Amino acid sequence: MRLSVRTCSADTYEVCHVATKMPATQVSVMVNQFGSYPASYAVDGSRKTSMWDFTCAHSDHETNPWLTVDLRIPLTITGVFFTNRGAPTAGMCKYV
Repeated sequence: MRLSVRTCSADTYEVCHVATKMPATQVSVMVNQFGSYPASYAVDGSRKTSMWDFTCAHSDHETNPWLTVDLRIPLTITGVFFTNRGAPTAGMCKYV
């Protein structure tokens, strides 16, 4: 999963990805024979969507998964965008 949070100024309509490189945590971390997929991958700034590139976060098959990002300052959030992972395993994520 990839995550970007953006804020929009009423004066400039400027988009800012405020979640990039911020501290992130998730309910659990999937670890397999290829490696692990921590929450920090969701906010690393990469636009890649393949989990084989080790740029997507992945929990360990949770019933109620969650991901948090500490933005460090109070902000008015006007949009949150989740990007599902790409092929070959894109169909596994049904609720993003």
